[in-house]
Amino acid sequence: MAAAESFDRLGYQRTTLLEVSRGAAMSKGALSFHFGSKEELADTVRREACTRANRAAELLRGKELPALQTLIDLTHLVAHQLEHDHLSRAAVKLARELGTPSEPETNLLTCWQQVFTDVAREAEKEGTLRCEATTEAVAELAFCLASGAHSVQTSSVNDSTVDVHQRIAAHWRLLLHGLVEQPEPEELWSAGTETDWARAAQGGRPGPAH
Repeated sequence: MAAAESFDRLGYQRTTLLEVSRGAAMSKGALSFHFGSKEELADTVRREACTRANRAAELLRGKELPALQTLIDLTHLVAHQLEHDHLSRAAVKLARELGTPSEPETNLLTCWQQVFTDVAREAEKEGTLRCEATTEAVAELAFCLASGAHSVQTSSVNDSTVDVHQRIAAHWRLLLHGLVEQPEPEELWSAGTETDWARAAQGGRPGPAH
């Protein structure tokens, strides 16, 4: 989506309908026919990002894995989206620049946080987490792990050859020993259970990594 690329690259204030129309290889008049204003275009980008994120998350949750494994997979999914998807990055940037209300239908950060919290709650119900590991804390930790790994990965001071998924897997290997009651951490895949995160991020049918 040309609008997502423009919002991702330039932010809301610097993006113009003319800029978007050029990226979409269409006239400004044709673009204005579909979107009456830049605000309406930004709202469409935010909503589409949330829809795509929910679709991808639902497919991961449909694999019927232990909830904690699904939470691990979600961190890999979100990190992949932040690294490779203009739509996700644009939606996050718009949420921050425009002060988007905390509604999961339009605010991607809220959308992700809600999914993480729901899955962490499932892990708690399964008896996987230690009693002192609260749902809210585990969900926040997992979400920060995904967004933080992306931030480090794209930092100008990062000269590592380690990719974002290797980075997340290494962090999970450390964290699981402090979070897990049963099963043992060795039974969970810190690298995630997907072989193709690009496909998973687009809401494609998940592919098992094992």
